[in-house]
Amino acid sequence: MRDAVASLARERLTPALSPSIEIVAFEGVRLVVAEVESLPPAQGPCYVKPKGLYGGSYVRVGDGDQRMTPYEIDRLRENGGPQPRWDEEPVVQASEADLHPGILQRIIEAARSRSPRPFAGVDDRETLTYLGVLVRHDEALVPSLAGLLTAGRYPQQFFPQLMVSVAVYPHNDPGRPGPGGLRFIDSATLGGPIPDVIADTIQAVQRNMRVASRIIGPGREDRWEVEPEVIREAIVNALMHRDYSPQARGTQVQVEVYPDRVTVTSPGGLFGNVRLETLGQSGTSSSRNARLAALLQEAGDPVTGRPVAENRGSGVRMMIDRVRADTGIVPLFAANFDEFRVIIPRTSPVTPEFIRWATRVGGANLSRAQLATLALAREGYDVDLPLLLRLGLDSEQSRRELAELVRSGLLRSRKARDDGPYRLAPHLLDTTGAEADPLTPLGVDLAAQVIAVLRDVSDASREELQKATGATRSTMINVLQQLVDEGVLEATAPTRSPNRRYRLAARLKR
Repeated sequence: MRDAVASLARERLTPALSPSIEIVAFEGVRLVVAEVESLPPAQGPCYVKPKGLYGGSYVRVGDGDQRMTPYEIDRLRENGGPQPRWDEEPVVQASEADLHPGILQRIIEAARSRSPRPFAGVDDRETLTYLGVLVRHDEALVPSLAGLLTAGRYPQQFFPQLMVSVAVYPHNDPGRPGPGGLRFIDSATLGGPIPDVIADTIQAVQRNMRVASRIIGPGREDRWEVEPEVIREAIVNALMHRDYSPQARGTQVQVEVYPDRVTVTSPGGLFGNVRLETLGQSGTSSSRNARLAALLQEAGDPVTGRPVAENRGSGVRMMIDRVRADTGIVPLFAANFDEFRVIIPRTSPVTPEFIRWATRVGGANLSRAQLATLALAREGYDVDLPLLLRLGLDSEQSRRELAELVRSGLLRSRKARDDGPYRLAPHLLDTTGAEADPLTPLGVDLAAQVIAVLRDVSDASREELQKATGATRSTMINVLQQLVDEGVLEATAPTRSPNRRYRLAARLKR
């Protein structure tokens, strides 16, 4: 069996793999254990050779394999190929008349100021071709996609979904209506050129934010819950680095404002050498849309007049530092093939109530970084080493403090190998004292809801637990399997049995 696995990995997969394969003794039997390291993104996806790239590439979802979509495969291959040039594509339906003269002038003046020699004696129209605002198509000059998005009068005339939508929710759960059944407290659809969209989005978010007084040295200072610069950086990154390929042009950037957080979601995952674990580190920068990034450096903000984007890779570091200074925690980042999301907390979950709980379960000697890490895990987030690094610890401190949380039984690895990411240990799920809110990213963990339901009944089926919690089928399957694996729940029948039900492990029953 070991040899067969090795042969399959080498001969039936492209690229060929060389996993570490061992025969190990376990509870009286011998097991074949294979550890497969992730491929570098530039080499993916790995696929089953006889089925071909688009028929044999899969992702793992729950207990099953699902074929990757063409979109996912194409985006993954872009990471290992030449620089994408979707932003340089000519917009053949548009003309120079669809560009805003004021923005064009700002771009031209900024380019000549930054690089006077290359643009000396070059007229305005030729300057715009040098900059890629205008590109040639059938012997005529038309706006490029980057040029239209940066300087267009109304780019959404041609691409209706290349805009920003803002939704303000009354509760932390977007599905829970507010007073009078209203889904949104406020909402907006913001179009126009990117410089205007950024300014309008900041205003839309700020009108739903509070201003708080903070002690600064000997006096007080009124400051926003989330600083405008932090919101601005998140929006700029979303618009500048989003996926502009034809398959993604039907999806907008989404900004969602909740009582406890602001989330900004953009189409397309991370690109190039950027990884979730290295976000915010010096030298971590890669532009999916090089032409657009260059133009946004030349375009002036309509409010401040400064460049819309610096494109130096320092913006994420600034976001982390300012949010940490304001709340004691940091922005959280999530990415997959389809989207990238930044979650910006409005307030800190390290409340007096939380500190009392943490002292009860973990003792009085938890450090500030450990309290922040544990608070995020309690809110349902995965936590890992990069999180502690963003909290301001060095590498050695981060490893030591994370190991202490694991060793004390407060965190549990989500993987078989104890190398993270980590979540709150199962035995703490029913002692968090969190509000009985519906499931949210910064709300009650679904596992805690399942445990609460099973405390009131002897057992329940998956369908009954779905109905009680409002979770989807796939989400419930994943959570139930995790709780069974961790010994929190017991299953009454095999996995595929129609009679399979779930009950609390005997040690958790009261």
